[in-house]
Amino acid sequence: MGIWDVKRDSERAQWVFVPQVSVGPLRFGMAPDEVSAALGSNAPARRLVQRSSGSYELVEAQFTKLGVTAYYAMGQTLACVAVDALAGPQVALDGTALVARVPSEAEDWLCNHTEAHELDLIYTHAADPGSGNLGLILRAQRAGDIVLTRPLFLIREWAENSWDCIPGEEWARF
Repeated sequence: MGIWDVKRDSERAQWVFVPQVSVGPLRFGMAPDEVSAALGSNAPARRLVQRSSGSYELVEAQFTKLGVTAYYAMGQTLACVAVDALAGPQVALDGTALVARVPSEAEDWLCNHTEAHELDLIYTHAADPGSGNLGLILRAQRAGDIVLTRPLFLIREWAENSWDCIPGEEWARF
């Protein structure tokens, strides 16, 4: 794959998102070694990210070949999964694909979905739409001259406090 190539849905692993519970084979609350085992990798690139408060740390594990980044609260439990728009698995909620979609269409879907199910609709500091009830934020990621969705699947607390919980490196990815 080239630097801006986007996998077709048929080339991607197919995952299902169960809000506040799981993303594909990953369950919120898993330990880092459990996530590695579930993804079939025992050696992701790991690094500690010190939060600006000085008392909060998290571990970020990048599974580059799979197009998945895992974030662990206090370095111990899975709290957020970011899926790369270019190469990550396709993740569906109620039959709707959420990865590598046109952001405006995904936002329209989210607005309709949250209204129909009487869920909250939030916007992050970066104007990304999401829902704390779902534990979903629809970020955008560049793919050459286009922009596609890079969803974050996260525990409710992180969705509602995304600026404080998600590291700056994630917000800087575009």
